[in-house]
Amino acid sequence: MKISAAIVLLAFSLDGASAKDMPLYQPHRISYEELVMNKGYDTESFMDALSSVGLITVNGIPGYAHQRNDALLRLHGCSLESKAALSHKFEDGTVRRTMATHTIPGPGGAQSISHDSDACASFDAASKTLRSTVADVTAAFGKSLGDSISLEKPLLETEDGMYAFGGFADAVENGEHLEHFHSYQRPVDSVQDEKTIEFHTDQGLFIAFTPGLMVDSQDNMIETQSSSGFHIELKDGTHALVDFQDDDLVFMLGDGVNQIINPKIQDEGKKLRATPHALS
Repeated sequence: MKISAAIVLLAFSLDGASAKDMPLYQPHRISYEELVMNKGYDTESFMDALSSVGLITVNGIPGYAHQRNDALLRLHGCSLESKAALSHKFEDGTVRRTMATHTIPGPGGAQSISHDSDACASFDAASKTLRSTVADVTAAFGKSLGDSISLEKPLLETEDGMYAFGGFADAVENGEHLEHFHSYQRPVDSVQDEKTIEFHTDQGLFIAFTPGLMVDSQDNMIETQSSSGFHIELKDGTHALVDFQDDDLVFMLGDGVNQIINPKIQDEGKKLRATPHALS
């Protein structure tokens, strides 16, 4: 079983996009200690956020902010040099380059990223630390969500019927995780506020991702700032710009919750919401 559960974004631009006159949405935040260290958190607010919006963030993760910056700064050079990078040009002229890998269940399951250049060897080393951290927090998110909803069992079975996933946490722990590292390069003369990716929902159960990093490269100097081009559609149809913090790890539900989870929720529990989102 494949679960989209670790997507890391990097925006690379010489002229950052803006989002004028769009309201800011403050996501529901849970600290690392509350979620992973079982220090207690407001389960009702956690479920309200996932049922009304479909998005929460986890912050205060030890070492995560440095790991994010280190990996994403090395990503762009790798994606430019690697023959394994997949390239796509959007209608607004933005070029997305993707380094894809995956993690399978069991020890040593994290698959390496292509080492066809020095830049990619450096990126692979940096990304392994980040991927390990994200995997640990993702498992905790899966357990917390699984503990908060009552589901018919089994939740899923493999095609050959040899294995049944007992619940949400089991599916997250024992599913294959697809991991995509994206580098977006916007043209200098692009129109600000134009959407690179229009509003849509993802197909998997959920994605976990880092907020994008804007890299402004001039005269061989690199300056960085967090990207501010991630938009969501709220339940009332309002479009809002999400106000991410540098140390947020974001969890956002996909259409898989409509196909797999919601039909099996028992006791008139709250239905989960897949989040429509866009990127500019």
